[in-house]
Amino acid sequence: MTASSRENILGKLRAARRPFPDAPPRPLSYLTVTVQQDETPEALLARFRTEITSLKGESFVVEGDEAARDQVMALLEAHQTRRIVAWDFAHIPVAGLEAAIKAADIEIIQPETHDEFRAETLAAAEGAQVGLTGADAATATTGTLCFTTGPGRGRISTILPPVHIAVIRQSQIVPHLEAWVAGLRTDGLDAIRQRANFCFITGPSRTGDIEMELILGVHGPGQVQVIIKRD
Repeated sequence: MTASSRENILGKLRAARRPFPDAPPRPLSYLTVTVQQDETPEALLARFRTEITSLKGESFVVEGDEAARDQVMALLEAHQTRRIVAWDFAHIPVAGLEAAIKAADIEIIQPETHDEFRAETLAAAEGAQVGLTGADAATATTGTLCFTTGPGRGRISTILPPVHIAVIRQSQIVPHLEAWVAGLRTDGLDAIRQRANFCFITGPSRTGDIEMELILGVHGPGQVQVIIKRD
C-alpha cells in the first residue's frame, strides 16, 4: 500500500467518525414500552401477579419471615426436594431459611464454578430438584424477574433445576424494566460495571419450535414460583 493510498483510507475513516450534522439531540426522557398507570405498591403487586399467572408461573404473597419460611418449605415438600441449588442466603430476604432447610435434611449446593472442582460441582447440581434465589427486582407490567449475577448469586440456580423458586420483597416490584434501569443509573456506571451480567426471567422456560406447539421447561425450569414477602 502506497503512502498516498494509506492516507486516503485514513482520511475516510476520520471523516466517518465525525458527528452527523443533522443528528437529533438525545431526548431527556423516553416513552416506556409497557404502561402502568397506577404505581402504588398494591397496584404493582396485583399487576405482577396477573402477568406471572398469564405466563404459567405462580406467585404467593406472605406476611413476614415466618410465613415466607413456611411457604418455601411447603413448596420444597411439594416438589419432594432432597437437594437444592441456592444463592448465598444473605441474598435471599428470609431470616432463618437456611437453618429450616437444613433441619428438613435437604442438601444445599451453592455452586462455585471458578475452581478446579467445576465439573464435580455441576454434576452434583444437575441432581437438584429446585433452584432457590432472591432477585434484584420484579417488573409489574411483564411479570419479569431481574437478576444481576455476582459472588453468591450465580446463574446456575436460575437455569439448571426443573423448578425455580424466587423470594422477593414487595418493595422490589417496579412498574417496568425502564424504571429498574433508571434506578441502576442513579448508582452510577461504576456500580453497573461491577455486576457480572444481567439476566431476565419471564415465566417458565418455553419453546414453540417443535411443530409450533408450546412446550415448557425445554431450555430451563418448567416451573417458576415467586414468593412475595410484604414489607
